[in-house]
Amino acid sequence: MKNYIVFFFIILGISVLLGALGSHYLWVLTKNTQLVGNWKSTLNYQFFHALGGLLMLTVFKQCNITDRWPVNLLIAGLFLFCGSFYLKTGLKLDDPSQNLRYFRYLRPIGGLLFVAGWFGAAALVNRKIIRQIKRDGRKKSKRKTS
Repeated sequence: MKNYIVFFFIILGISVLLGALGSHYLWVLTKNTQLVGNWKSTLNYQFFHALGGLLMLTVFKQCNITDRWPVNLLIAGLFLFCGSFYLKTGLKLDDPSQNLRYFRYLRPIGGLLFVAGWFGAAALVNRKIIRQIKRDGRKKSKRKTS
């Protein structure tokens, strides 16, 4: 779990660095408002999913959930959704004539991984809550019969 926490803190730091890069240099280099807007949106996804990953780990620890696959889905989503956009932007800046059509398929896959990670986390927490309610109900019924 500690490695995950360190990873998400590093991603948050990278978000700040990429935000500074985008706001100070990307507009100057490209004068492309759509690219800068997409850059900001991608940074928002990266930042909020990194914070969400930390929150997910906190809730998992509180609920004694040891499964980490929803966290892994968030991480994979970060790499595919955000990473593909950053890589595509960097390659386009290097050589604007490059045809990078295949990158457009990575973003939706990353988005689906985000959704799967969040729904997976919800399912794990819900299962834990239901088990706790059932366990507490059995304890109460045993007390009444005694």
